[in-house]
Formats: sequence, C-alpha cells, structure tokens
Amino acid sequence: MILFLAQVSSRPVFSLETAVIVLAVILALGLAVYGLSRFRRSRRRSSAESYIRALRELIRGDQEGALRHLKAVVAGDTDNIDAYIRLGDILREQKEPNRALQIHRQLTVRGDLTPDDRKDLLKSLVLDYLQLDRADRAISTIEELLSLDRKNLWALERLVQLHEQEEQWEQALSVQERIFKITGRRDNALLALYEVQQGDQLVSGENYHKARLKYKDAIRRDRRCAAAYLGLGDAYQQEGRLDEAVESWKQLFSAVPQRAHLVFRRLEKTLFEQGKFGEMANLYRKLLDQDKDNVRALTALANIQEKKGDIQEAFETCRQALQIQPDDLAAHQLMVSMYQQMGAHQEIAALLQELVLHSPEEYVCQNCGYLSKKPLWRCPQCHRWRTFDL
Repeated sequence: MILFLAQVSSRPVFSLETAVIVLAVILALGLAVYGLSRFRRSRRRSSAESYIRALRELIRGDQEGALRHLKAVVAGDTDNIDAYIRLGDILREQKEPNRALQIHRQLTVRGDLTPDDRKDLLKSLVLDYLQLDRADRAISTIEELLSLDRKNLWALERLVQLHEQEEQWEQALSVQERIFKITGRRDNALLALYEVQQGDQLVSGENYHKARLKYKDAIRRDRRCAAAYLGLGDAYQQEGRLDEAVESWKQLFSAVPQRAHLVFRRLEKTLFEQGKFGEMANLYRKLLDQDKDNVRALTALANIQEKKGDIQEAFETCRQALQIQPDDLAAHQLMVSMYQQMGAHQEIAALLQELVLHSPEEYVCQNCGYLSKKPLWRCPQCHRWRTFDL
C-alpha cells in the first residue's frame, strides 16, 4: 500500500498552464464549428431565397433571371437536385443542349437521388437528346424512365413519336397499344396504318408474301383501311398475280366507296393489260349504285364513255358530275375534250377560263398545309396521321 501511494505520487500532474492551453484549444474549436455552422445556415438561407426567386422568375417567364438565381443556388447548396435539373432545362431552352446534357448527366451518378428526382432527371435527359437529334439515346433513356414508371404517358407518347421517326413501325404499334390500354381509348384505324407501314417496308425489301400478311392484318383491324387494300393489290401486282391484284383493289369499292378513286388508275391499267377494260364501266356503275354522288366515279365513267365514242352519254354524265361539284377539274377537262370534238369553240373558251382558276389535283394536309401529288396517310412535314382529305 505504501509502495502504491509512492508510485501515484511520483506521476506528473498537468500544470495550470497546460490546462489553460487545452481549454483554449477546445474553445477555439467550438467557436470554429459554431461559426462554420452559422455560415452554412446562412448560405442555405441565401440559397433557399435564391431558389424561391428563381421559381418566381420561371413563373414570370424570365429565363435569364431564373438562370442567374439558379446559379447562385447550386453554388451555395449542392444538395438542391431540382435546382440543377432546372438549370440544365433553361440552358437547353436557350439552345445550349450540350451544356444542359453535361449538367444532367453529372447528376445521374449521385447516390442521393430520390425516385422522383431520378424520374425528373431522366425526363430532362430525354429532352436534351431530342434537341441533339440523338434518337437512339432518347429511346434508351425513355425505356429507363418506363422501368421506374410503367404507365408514364409522357414517356410512352414520346417513345411512339421516336419509333415513328425512326420508321420502327412494329415497336410503334406495340407502344401505342400500351397507351390505349392505359387511357382506355382504342383507335384500330391508327393501329391498322402501323400494319400498313410494316407491309410497305416489306414490299421495299421485295418480301411480298410477308407484306401481304401485314396488309391482311391491317384489314382485320380496320375493314375500312383503304391503304391496306392498295398495298395488298400492289404486292400481288409486283409478283405478276394480276387477277388477285384486281380482286384486292375491287374490295375497296364495297369497303370504302368514298375512297375507291384511289384504285381507279390501277384497275384501268391492269384490266386494259388483261384485255378486260370493258369491266371498268360496270365497276363504276356499281359504285354509283352505292354512292350516287361520287363525282370521281362519274367523271371516270364519262371518260370511258367518251373513249368508246358515246359522246352524248359522256356529256350527260359529265354534266351530272358538275352539278354535284361545279369546280371539279377532271370533269372540266373532259368537257373541253368533248367540245373540241364537237367544234364548239365558244364553249371551249368559257371552260378554259374556268380551268385557269383551278390547279391540278393535290392533296393538302389539313394540319400544316403540306401539298402532295399522291395520297398520304401520314404527313411527312408535321408527322400527323390522317390529315389529308382523300
């Protein structure tokens, strides 16, 4: 016991000077931590105020003001994910998609993104890639977004547009069906046109058998799909199967009599080659039994009558067409031809004066005004479906 006390008493004891130094160090560290905490709180408050100002500027439509405040936000608060995303979005809207993409891509590696943050970020990345015309990356990014939110209509609608742009018709059809399933609205006529586009691609590759299967699938989806009857007949014609081509085109007369004119020239040419041109007049008469005011059928019938030398009959048929549609160009042209044969020069002059007022038949997109000399199902300019008055 005496030995133990001796050992304790022999240990060095902190001097008052040492204790003061230790306390001073502790106090200094405490003040530093407190000061840093206040500084951070101050920066956060400043960043929060800048963020609120940025949102107000966005609401007002002042992108420059919002951009300035958002830069202050991210400089003071690196945890504000939304500010980074909005900053990139403004840069993209100011036609700086590469800078926008750089900011947005840097965010993808962060581990503190919430599910909603990630979805917002992926949406912004899609828009970046679209502005940069990088369709493949936009598609893959949309698919990543859909893996997080399968029913995201914004993503699905843009995915359809991209597949259409890339002429990936099978994928476009599949995505469109997903949209219809979510919305509860179904448009079989549109789905049929996707089948037609697939058929047209197969025809371009000279795979006529598979093309015909696609056209038949389109008709099963929509019996009134005029494009499918045209394509089906064309695919048969390409292989020299003219009887089947004629039968396919004839189906359009009963399925959609208002659009039967789309196959008039095809039928006339093919039946003429087969030595069966006389059948055309009967086809036109049957069509007129279904649709008595079909001006194109009347004009086509008058044209055949004129070629056969039945001028008076052709004249009356033409008059009937012009009573229904006084500005029909084809009927006027045929009347001029018949007046020439009759030597009626005054009547020719009057008709020619009317013809000057009309341009050759063109198909006009009702959405953007695009002009086409052939019938189209999708406008190549505005990419809208079924905007041409066929």
